Amino acid sequence: MGMESSAEQKGKWSVKMRARIEQALEEAFASRAQTEVVRAARYAVQGGGHRWRGLMAVAAGSIFRADAEARALPLAAALEMMHAASLVLDDLPSMDNALTRRGKACVHLVFPDWAVDMLPAFLVNLAYHGVADNPLATEECRIRALRLLGEMGEGLARGQELDLAMGQAPVSEAALMECYALKSGSLFVAALAGGALLCGAGEAEAAALREAGVKLGQAYQILDDIADGPEEDSEYKEAGRATAYSLFGPREARAQAAEKLAAVAGILDRFGGGAGRLREVLAEIQAPAGG
Repeated sequence: MGMESSAEQKGKWSVKMRARIEQALEEAFASRAQTEVVRAARYAVQGGGHRWRGLMAVAAGSIFRADAEARALPLAAALEMMHAASLVLDDLPSMDNALTRRGKACVHLVFPDWAVDMLPAFLVNLAYHGVADNPLATEECRIRALRLLGEMGEGLARGQELDLAMGQAPVSEAALMECYALKSGSLFVAALAGGALLCGAGEAEAAALREAGVKLGQAYQILDDIADGPEEDSEYKEAGRATAYSLFGPREARAQAAEKLAAVAGILDRFGGGAGRLREVLAEIQAPAGG
């Protein structure tokens, strides 16, 4: 039997890990009483999404431990829950007033208002439980990861506030990048640094991965802006709001994203071959931009 081509091998790890993350999410929901809030949470979290944050958490951990897949899996599931909670809030009529998310109707259009109101708090608490109860990580590592999740939640809230406040007012590049570092970067910081810390990374190593998370979040959001940019004879999805597309134009926005992704790659180079899984996920995110 001949060797598999690199194309055939590529992505197999991420496919397997996505399945494990989905299983961990299903087990978490199945362990709770099947209330309307839990059903709404299931709907919000499952059935879509690339699971980039969860994959990043496990991939970052794999730099430091061979058993990173098991050790970082609770954090991977927690990040996907908290990401979904942020999307539920982002889609509300008081914010983006969205109709669809991940190819289906938004949660607030399917479930009662009272269930949707409680849903984000439920998901955040369930996420914290999963990380706190992780039997494979030391107490110190779990506390570090939980502190990162708290920091991430604050960053997401601040980033969303900045995003909503920008509107049509003139926005500087610095202000936009701060918003993106918080709104999108906070999740990647928690994934990269959290997965690393759970697997025994030192503070200097975690700090480098924090930096990578910020840059990756900014690049990710810029790429998302480009994907949502106006097409001929179509309505611009983000019309009336400052984005990298509206501020820089498509060519400069792509250059900005490429620069930040190059910086991420440079940070990963410090970890040599141990960052191979992270490089795989990063390549998937770039082609095409994720979701």
